[in-house]
Amino acid sequence: MTRAFPAPPSLLSRTRALLATRGLRPRASRGQHFLVDPRVRDAIVDASGVGPGSMVVEIGPGTGVLTEALLQRGAAVLAVELDRELAAALAEGLGSHPALGVRVADALRFDFVAELGDHPDRGRIRVVANIPYYITTPLVLRLLRYRELFAALYLTVQREVAERITAGPCSKAYGALTLACQYWAEARGILAVPRAAFYPMPEVDSTLVRFDLLQMPRVSVASPPQLFGVIRAAFGQRRKTLRNALRNAGWPVGALEAALAACSVSGERRGETLTLEEFARLSDALPAREPADSDRDLREG
Repeated sequence: MTRAFPAPPSLLSRTRALLATRGLRPRASRGQHFLVDPRVRDAIVDASGVGPGSMVVEIGPGTGVLTEALLQRGAAVLAVELDRELAAALAEGLGSHPALGVRVADALRFDFVAELGDHPDRGRIRVVANIPYYITTPLVLRLLRYRELFAALYLTVQREVAERITAGPCSKAYGALTLACQYWAEARGILAVPRAAFYPMPEVDSTLVRFDLLQMPRVSVASPPQLFGVIRAAFGQRRKTLRNALRNAGWPVGALEAALAACSVSGERRGETLTLEEFARLSDALPAREPADSDRDLREG
């Protein structure tokens, strides 16, 4: 007679048990929604293409569901977790694994270069993560700048944000975030992730977005801060024409008209109709603003 073995606990029950054992509850203030769907977990790992010898950075590993799957594929994982209790639970549960490193840190401030600058896989490292919703935009823009470290990012983000990242000109979702991502990477949505894949269930669905980082920015401009200043100004007042939006942002009328003419761009167009290449030509044709908010433009760009 064949012996019947009990089914392994579901990821949801495992997650609840882990949290209960340590007296923890998901913290909405930190956007904690833990992955509990094994099909979605496996699909994310499959999409990332990790295997034996891969080096992966995971941000916000939470209860370690994705971390464990990455390790099982043979990848080395550096997990960056802001929550000390969750980081301790991860280290306790998987800490004996020789390919896992856990860092308690804010990913928006973590020094990736100091940690990985001398790694033998420098330039080929992948980031695979379910991004906390409340830091999505600043974290994506920060990670895109590390093309000397990372080859690709596989980030699960809110569906609405994914639509903004991958939008085309003349669409409602097209904006400054779209163009910033285009500047640094080739981005595309590769997997729809339902809200039911997480505990507690968020109010929105998500999308796994793949970013292939470019070796060089997509366009070459004299001043990247100025480029992103022009973009921000153009989308800061979406209903205004390009002429009025840039004039309100501080560019003199005469210089603005001359730049538009030099680029063969109509001032009656709106920002959402311009491609990144058109913004680049316009940026180079415009004089620097006085006063220029270059630091802010560079950060936001």
